[in-house]
Amino acid sequence: MRVYIWGTGHMAADYLRQERGDLREEDIIGFIESEKTKDSFCGKKVYEPDEIIKTEYDYIFVCVNHYGREIYDTCKALRINTDKLILMDNWEWADGSRMNKPFTEPCRKIMECGVDVETQFPRLNAYIKENDTQGKYIVGKRNCLDVTDRNSLIQNDRFQGVEYQTDYFRYRTFEFVANEILKRNVKGSLAELGVFRGTFSKFINAKFPDRRLYLFDTFESFDKEEFRKETEAGRCSDGFFDSFVETSIEDVLAIMEHPEQCVVRKGLFPGTAEGLESETYAFVSMDVDFERSTLEGLRYFYPRLNRGGAMFIHDYNHLQLKGVENAVVSYQNEIGETICKVPIADWGGTLVVVK
Repeated sequence: MRVYIWGTGHMAADYLRQERGDLREEDIIGFIESEKTKDSFCGKKVYEPDEIIKTEYDYIFVCVNHYGREIYDTCKALRINTDKLILMDNWEWADGSRMNKPFTEPCRKIMECGVDVETQFPRLNAYIKENDTQGKYIVGKRNCLDVTDRNSLIQNDRFQGVEYQTDYFRYRTFEFVANEILKRNVKGSLAELGVFRGTFSKFINAKFPDRRLYLFDTFESFDKEEFRKETEAGRCSDGFFDSFVETSIEDVLAIMEHPEQCVVRKGLFPGTAEGLESETYAFVSMDVDFERSTLEGLRYFYPRLNRGGAMFIHDYNHLQLKGVENAVVSYQNEIGETICKVPIADWGGTLVVVK
């Protein structure tokens, strides 16, 4: 077999360090960068996309996050056979044209997992059938309550998209936690620190239609100085910043179920929390990826989380974003106590904190 690897960042390096099945070092022809920044990587030559057009190869392994659309479009424009592209850590092409064809384990197939996709995930099943994925994907076994719970948002047509179903454990766990908050009548507002395009915010907003939801985000990606430090620490790649640029306040509010309940706080946190010193919260989602921002979020939100309230901290058990876990440890040391932590097995390794 002869393969190229598209990408020269941490994801590509991590893939090479892991078990690669039948892929041998001599099978790797070289690496591809959309805009070449180096001549070699891991002992192999680095090419620009147009340099491989006339070469012979079997596959191109795409070891780049969040750039499916750009890579797919580049290959189309250069007439590179897109059927030879293998997404190594993406659920689908960014343009939705087709989902990843699995090549190495874990493939996330559900052929032997006992999940009745056709009846339990009708919208996702239709998507799979339409795009011919050469294998279906594990999106989470549902428990018995899911079959009868007519109030479940995750079963509602509005939340049957791939982004919700492929991270089923995160959203369904949130529903169960939110149900407990409502049953126990825990007082307080809601907040999300790190909104991006509002996918999780929409879910929170729909579950708590009569509560104020604060949306904290720059809507322009990360603080550049913090991003630089995280990159130097080896926790993210150079392209990570650009992955979170394409969003806007208007786009986020447009998908909200109850936009009148949303209060946008645009800018760098914790400065954007000014004037909210006396606010308390029943539920908070934090998804800021980096250590300093996570620590600042804990310093503000945890003391204001009402008893019985909960906080979701995304990426706590992430393979690369180790600053999130560091921040939780640092905060516990600051306050001199161990907070109640429940990790869940969702896509990003979320930590549930209960007050």
